[in-house]
Amino acid sequence: MVKLSFQFPIYDFSLTFEIINTLIIHSESSIDKGIKEYMEKGPEEYVIDISPDEGYYNSIDYYMGLDSSSVDLDEMFIEYYPSVFRRSVFLTIFGMFEHEIEKFCKNFANKHLIPINITDLKGSGFERSHLFIQKIVGMETTVQYNNIKKITKLRNSCAHNDARYVENDGQNIKLITDLMDAHPDLFKKDLKQVLFMSGSLSMILESFKEYLNEVEQALEKYEQRSSSGDKVAAAVGITP
Repeated sequence: MVKLSFQFPIYDFSLTFEIINTLIIHSESSIDKGIKEYMEKGPEEYVIDISPDEGYYNSIDYYMGLDSSSVDLDEMFIEYYPSVFRRSVFLTIFGMFEHEIEKFCKNFANKHLIPINITDLKGSGFERSHLFIQKIVGMETTVQYNNIKKITKLRNSCAHNDARYVENDGQNIKLITDLMDAHPDLFKKDLKQVLFMSGSLSMILESFKEYLNEVEQALEKYEQRSSSGDKVAAAVGITP
């Protein structure tokens, strides 16, 4: 794959991606440190006398306020808590990218004196920005947006439904389960929730970058139409 700088003529995404990549590195480092500390120090064992005269005892493991009688400590500190951490970072990453792509659309409209602004279009968030890129910039085809839609659905579930991959009626949310099936090493099912495993954040960042590859190709075609003198066709995002 060609490595692009993501410095478009009307907007520079490079700093945003550098910040996101650094955030992912620091987050994974903190998660690894926490898991290593748990594995090395381990839970404290407390012995409970049930019937000392008869030699009956029980033991409970404690770690950071949780005990083994309530939860599986290994699952909590090796998978669940790291996943919650990654979910939080995922929401931050998605919000940053969604904000930046909307600013890109606004800058595009201002530079090219487009009478239609992104706020004139239906929808909201990334969906509306993609509609702008389709209709105004003129993106004719996209392979990556299907993956972005799955990531967007997962984002909505993380923000509003505790990262569940099932609806309230018990039916699977297809876009989310499709994403999980496509990346079984990066996402796991935990009852009704999605667990974010190591590597999931990097995959999401790469998906955003690949989508921008397609946006850049659409921009190049737009500029070609503009330089050819067909200002009207370029302004409405169609090929003469």
